[in-house]
Amino acid sequence: MSQRVAVVIPALDDRDLLTQSLPLLIDELEARGCDDELTVVDDTGQDLLAAWIAERFPGRVRVIVRESCGGFAKALVTGARLGTAELLLCLNPDVRVRPGFLTPLVEAMVDPEVHSVSPRVLLNGDVQRAETHQRMLVDGGRLVSQPLTPDPDSSEPVPIPFPLGGAMMVRREEFLAEGGFDPLLAPFYFEDTDLGLTAWRRGRKVLEIPSSVVEHHHRGTIGRVVPEKLVRAAIERNRLLVHWKHLDSKTAAHEHYLALYRDALDAGIGDRREELIWMALALEDLEAATASRSRLGSMQRTLEAALVAADPSRG
Repeated sequence: MSQRVAVVIPALDDRDLLTQSLPLLIDELEARGCDDELTVVDDTGQDLLAAWIAERFPGRVRVIVRESCGGFAKALVTGARLGTAELLLCLNPDVRVRPGFLTPLVEAMVDPEVHSVSPRVLLNGDVQRAETHQRMLVDGGRLVSQPLTPDPDSSEPVPIPFPLGGAMMVRREEFLAEGGFDPLLAPFYFEDTDLGLTAWRRGRKVLEIPSSVVEHHHRGTIGRVVPEKLVRAAIERNRLLVHWKHLDSKTAAHEHYLALYRDALDAGIGDRREELIWMALALEDLEAATASRSRLGSMQRTLEAALVAADPSRG
């Protein structure tokens, strides 16, 4: 019998998005016939979704109402703790699944070396723009990502640096035992990057499953409720914090320090104050990032080796 899946959707007041995504997902779960679970976590702190979902999807979707808005990571853990299935699938409200997407993910998780998987996540359905299909590398002392154009005819799993948080599958108990996402990166962005890099460095694998396809209508939730400047600040702050957490050699640290110095100098000369603010926000949590690095313990792979192993173009 196929492993059961607990689907958890952290949500704000996303009734318009859920109207489009939930029917497709429910059809997929019913077609599998495996008694999979479907939970929406209302993270508004205002109980805006329970009555609405009960009216439109009676008896099919469990709603968990958080007392306050805690962010994506906390909402996901809340839903995961109340699940009973072996596998945990996290989906954003703005992700629309395509028929047959779930079974290939479940099958890929049979391999114990696989830490997590994501479907091929197409930005707005564009087959040339797969958000999951990218490489990460350290370039000039900076941790950067580069999108790659996937082969639309390929069906073989490929390594990726991290599972996309808005469409990822992990083992539920393992995820909870590890504490979920690192709170260093709250409230949002780069939690999934850190999860994937940590898995690769511990000798595990993260895979994109091209035979499983979903569409992501990007930032359908956060983009509506959080000002763009704050979203960008969170992204740039957490990009630095993840890099600091995974710096693992004096040479890499020195190269990164020089890159930060150049970036700060250029931003100052160019009067780009927002870039200096991003650095300052990250520096406020430097001690926490150092503590997170210490908690990693002994790693099987260096960051450099992990990034090479996780490169889809090498897979």
